[in-house]
Amino acid sequence: MDDLLDLFSILSDRTRLRILLLLLNNELCVCEIFAALDMSQPRVSRQLAILKQSKIIKDRREGKWVYYRIDENEYTKHLLSILSLLPGWLCGDAEFNNDKSMLHKIAALKSKAPSCKCLLTGGGRHGE
Repeated sequence: MDDLLDLFSILSDRTRLRILLLLLNNELCVCEIFAALDMSQPRVSRQLAILKQSKIIKDRREGKWVYYRIDENEYTKHLLSILSLLPGWLCGDAEFNNDKSMLHKIAALKSKAPSCKCLLTGGGRHGE
């Protein structure tokens, strides 16, 4: 029961939930995450650290870039069954739709310059 309560506590934060929805079907560079969310890198990194510490996501380094994805373990198997329902539920939510749109724009930018590891400098809301 405590694991379930911990999980719902983690999901109750808007930024962490938005990050998990972005990572639902994608492995993303940290810069892609904060650009899609239009948030400062420190704010996003703080939430990524909480998710990583909770063993919900894992990271991998490639040069100076850090990529995140949802970890595949017993804990997240149940989480994924919950998260997979949310896109349908949130289809009318402006923030969710904006995050998806930004992610598509980022993917389009990256596909036009495949030799570039990272094209992004992130969101415009610095100091959050």
